[in-house]
Amino acid sequence: MMGFVGPYVQLRPVGGGVEWDAAPDRLRSVSLAEALSAGLAVTNARSRGECP
Repeated sequence: MMGFVGPYVQLRPVGGGVEWDAAPDRLRSVSLAEALSAGLAVTNARSRGECP
């Protein structure tokens, strides 16, 4: 999550990229498995030189 703009929450992908707006009532917390998977994907991409 990046922050709030008016009634919306601004989100950005874990590995970076373009942000988007979402209604807060449409969001949920990520599961442990989802968080670990996203973190591993970013780590792997960094090891391949695909992101900083």
